[in-house]
Amino acid sequence: MNLKPRHIVLTSAFASALFLMPDDGKAAEWKVGMSSPQVKELQQLLKEKGFFTYPTATGYFGTITEQAVKAFQASVRLPVTGVVDDVTYAKLKEAAVYSTAEMKIGSRGNNVKVLQQNLKQLGYFKYPEITGYYGTITRDAVKRFQQNHGLPATGIADARTVQSIQNEVNRRPARIAQATVLTIGSKGTEVSKLQQNLKQLGYFTYPKITGYYGTVTADAVRQFQKRYRLPVTGKADGETLAKINEAISDSKPEPSAPKAAIRLTIGSTGSEVKKVQTKLKQLGYFTHPEITGYYGSITAEAVKQFQKSAGIKATGVVDAETYERLMGQAPQRKLNAIALVADAAELLGKPYVWGGETPQVGFDCSGFIVYLFKKQGISLPRTVATIWNVGTPVSAPSVGDIVFFATSGSGPSHAGIYIGNQQFIHSGSSTGVTISSLNNSYWKARYLGAKRY
Repeated sequence: MNLKPRHIVLTSAFASALFLMPDDGKAAEWKVGMSSPQVKELQQLLKEKGFFTYPTATGYFGTITEQAVKAFQASVRLPVTGVVDDVTYAKLKEAAVYSTAEMKIGSRGNNVKVLQQNLKQLGYFKYPEITGYYGTITRDAVKRFQQNHGLPATGIADARTVQSIQNEVNRRPARIAQATVLTIGSKGTEVSKLQQNLKQLGYFTYPKITGYYGTVTADAVRQFQKRYRLPVTGKADGETLAKINEAISDSKPEPSAPKAAIRLTIGSTGSEVKKVQTKLKQLGYFTHPEITGYYGSITAEAVKQFQKSAGIKATGVVDAETYERLMGQAPQRKLNAIALVADAAELLGKPYVWGGETPQVGFDCSGFIVYLFKKQGISLPRTVATIWNVGTPVSAPSVGDIVFFATSGSGPSHAGIYIGNQQFIHSGSSTGVTISSLNNSYWKARYLGAKRY
């Protein structure tokens, strides 16, 4: 009897089940489209750890499950694929799912990029590029998130903070799906908030916030939807409301971040160049007497010197990492405050002379300061307003700081050197070089603040 070998035919469902669960109990590869009891177990594990926010574990691996897997993978520093392989499954089964490695100023790499991407999605990280470098902009974004979520506002992305950020990112799609749909006839605080946001963005032109969703509001929503390539329905559904909130967040200025991707090189001009030159001058790299706003060879050389000291490739070009590293540097103080005050005291009684900047002629208020700081090897701009622009603000003055006053108009127009005990030395127009008190009613009423150089 001739026996032919039997061929076993597996149904696709049975094959998937075998593929999902090998004999050792590990996951081979779970991904979108699969359906089985093992997927239900996966969803339950993700739910326990705060990633899967759908009300029930369905057993079907859809886009919500994929997003939950991606968020989990990012949180434990795995490749963010959305596919559950053996490594991802093993991590899910561990009790402690979050890495204890914290990120802070100076950290760099893919983990920082994931953090920045998540913070950008939540509206905290406003820098135009994902740099992978943890500088002051990233620190401030982390700190704002921590403040808004009841965490210690350290600016350090520790395990607890990373977990909270990932959970918030993961919950976001669910919140959008559950958002109330506003349409013609709706009324109340949610409509008022919508109108206020649309007015801020320039779409809602009615003079008053009414709290009633009429044709004017519907037209404003349509214009917004058209601009952002959403379905033009005139209804404020979850996706539209989320996009409006994102647009509002993006419209808020970020003081420490430039408006566009930074790349400054020889020939560049404008406010960003001035900001870079000012910071380089504070740090002692930019030696030109004036902040010009033009990026020439002197600026490029100053950038190179900074890059060398910071361990960055010395290109002389300000890219994203150089910019953030530069703006995060605290000025290194060169002056000897005691010697500065001693030199100033020797000039007591010297006359006030407009434009004066030497002991032989006399001093105006800024000439007096520029002369004394130059003796310390520190170059300052010539006018009070430009000296104010290049200083680093301090909450309370220390000996050697410069104190500023608004004696004519609202901006800085007079300045002196703080010598301690609420006193400062300056060249007054009616007194010449003298010592005055910050507690004096005249100076107290006109005091603007102190800055360090």
